[in-house]
Amino acid sequence: METINYRYIFNYRGIDEQTFPILQLRVLNPVDLQQGMDADGYLDSGCQASLFDGSIARIIGLDLLAGERKFYGTLTGPQIEARLHTIRLSHPDLGDFDLRIGFSLTQIPRNLLGRDFFNLTQVGFRERRLTFYLNRTP
Repeated sequence: METINYRYIFNYRGIDEQTFPILQLRVLNPVDLQQGMDADGYLDSGCQASLFDGSIARIIGLDLLAGERKFYGTLTGPQIEARLHTIRLSHPDLGDFDLRIGFSLTQIPRNLLGRDFFNLTQVGFRERRLTFYLNRTP
């Protein structure tokens, strides 16, 4: 059995009387790294590909509609139409990640970091302790 030593430990955050594994990141336009904003990303192992609210694309200077069209399925409602863009995600401890994510055309309640983000990191969850653990994948 392999033992994993995680370098970074984060606490879940409370939102509306619930707790979630949320990672605050800086979302940057990869062409102009001066255009960026801080955003919460909810770690969601059930989400195959990351999906952020489309307003973020506009704020960081991307032409939202210029991206490739993609539909995201949900368990409880209709599909969400999004446009794919490569962005840079930055975290003070984890560093920078370039990731192609979807930006929704309609408002969504939370930005989701899916398994495409997990592919760049090693993630561990301890629900009982309301903590999650991250390593950057080499």
